[in-house]
Amino acid sequence: MHPAVFPLWSSFGVSVVLAALLAWQSGKTRIHWVLLFLLLAAGLWTGGAAWRYMASDLASIQAAYRIMFLGIALAPGTWLFLCGLFSRVEWFEVRPAAGVFCLLPGACFYLAFITNDAHGLVARIGADTFDNGPLMRAFLAWCYGQVAVAIGLMVRHARFLAGQAGPAQAAVAISATVAPLVASAAYQFGWIQMTWDPTGAALGVSGALLFPLVFRLGFLEPVPLVRRDVFDHLREGVMVADAEGRVVDANPAAERLLGGAVGRIRGQELRRSLEEIVEPVDHGSIAMALADPGPDGPRVLPEVSTLSGRHLRLSCGLLGDAGFVVVLHDRTEERKSERALRQAQKLESVGFLAAGVAHEVNNPLAFVRSNLAHIQAACESLESIAKPADADIPAELAELPEVVAETLEGVERISTIVDQMRRLSRDAAEENELVDLNDVLHEAIRFASLHRGSRHVEVVAELATELPAVRGNRSALVQVVLNLLLNARQALAEGLGNRIRILTRADRAGVVAVVADDGPGIPEDIRERVFDPFFTTKAPDEGTGLGLAIAWDIVREHRGSIDVTCPPEGGTEFKLVFPAAP
Repeated sequence: MHPAVFPLWSSFGVSVVLAALLAWQSGKTRIHWVLLFLLLAAGLWTGGAAWRYMASDLASIQAAYRIMFLGIALAPGTWLFLCGLFSRVEWFEVRPAAGVFCLLPGACFYLAFITNDAHGLVARIGADTFDNGPLMRAFLAWCYGQVAVAIGLMVRHARFLAGQAGPAQAAVAISATVAPLVASAAYQFGWIQMTWDPTGAALGVSGALLFPLVFRLGFLEPVPLVRRDVFDHLREGVMVADAEGRVVDANPAAERLLGGAVGRIRGQELRRSLEEIVEPVDHGSIAMALADPGPDGPRVLPEVSTLSGRHLRLSCGLLGDAGFVVVLHDRTEERKSERALRQAQKLESVGFLAAGVAHEVNNPLAFVRSNLAHIQAACESLESIAKPADADIPAELAELPEVVAETLEGVERISTIVDQMRRLSRDAAEENELVDLNDVLHEAIRFASLHRGSRHVEVVAELATELPAVRGNRSALVQVVLNLLLNARQALAEGLGNRIRILTRADRAGVVAVVADDGPGIPEDIRERVFDPFFTTKAPDEGTGLGLAIAWDIVREHRGSIDVTCPPEGGTEFKLVFPAAP
């Protein structure tokens, strides 16, 4: 019996047993199916090789070669694909073309092999001879290249493997990857004196090494192998760093927060990557957390602010001796929701207060107005009596009509404030009509009279055509936009700009309207307070601080949202979003 028969049949048995055990397992993922395909290819390779050394006639030898080379054609590409998936290379995980790229050359080679009798480019096959042809040598070079890339992927991933499964298991995995290539190269280049190719037997050794890792230690089960299902779909940004503090991986959420792709982030110092996006005042907190990530569990940092205006809460924890992981929890939307809730609570409190105040103030205000009107009529009568008689009127009485007029103006101002307070205390308006937001903007622009006054105001309207309607109260929506336009005009009077930009559009969020000016903007420290009742930066005789609070309340009643931002180039931008009517 040929000395190759026993090791080859042993390798065949190992491949078949492992394939059967893997096929019997439930809940297989894609990487399990790729491994199963590789085991079947190894079985064809070793089984065909064993049969070839046992066959005595040329027909049996040729049939054995066809089986053996089917396994040889499939194994290297499948091995590369498996290593690419296991080492978390994105191209192998998300591109269907990756499998075709790995297996197509082998399929073409096998087609050339089974038609070798017609062209003889693969090999010259005899009963006791097998001389490589040009296609065979080219295919071997391709196979060596594939396996070398697979080994490179595994070696590059070795540090992460050591952290996840332990150094010993990582060394075993690398050895299983390298063994077939070393055996084949040693035979092909004459480094060992053997009469048969030991590559098939080395495949059995690799299978034996992988057996306890796959079936006893669950080597294919950790998070890296379900990265597309878990890691990439987490809403929180996750960054994994090695023991030296350099980023080895990051998910798409972290990419968005960091403003760069994984390829750019990977290899950078983790601390530097985080400091590039947060405010300088928070650099000390990041340095402290990364210096002491919390051996007893993830250490949660205080909330930090990014340069783009987002709010992040970071937690940092160790990954054994392999490094540590940082989770970036984006709290920007939570902060907006909390702010909206606080705003609603403030308005509710003000509403209860306003209902009582408006009721109590209106009664005395009514007779004050009535008495002032009576005094004003008396002053007019006094003037009509004094003029024909050419009598001298004391200075105090002469100024009385002007004093009464100013007092009435003050009373009317008080009445306006009371009406605004009653607006905060009333029930939500019935949203029973379809409203064209473009028409609302046109009407608000007309009411605002932006072109009046000594300062020229340029109005740029970019209104979308075929804008979906919104359901609500037309006059209330006009009041919202009118308030924003008047605020914008006043902001222009305080700065050097002279343009108000108004636009509408429809997107997945709903129907959007934007009112922007190129004035001085709103300081960041008070930006979150602009919708608070009675908060204003205007002079006491210029504003009450209720306009934006009422606008916020109206927008909320219409199930919409209103946000204010100040672009880096300057100015203020108010954005209204309403749900489109069906």
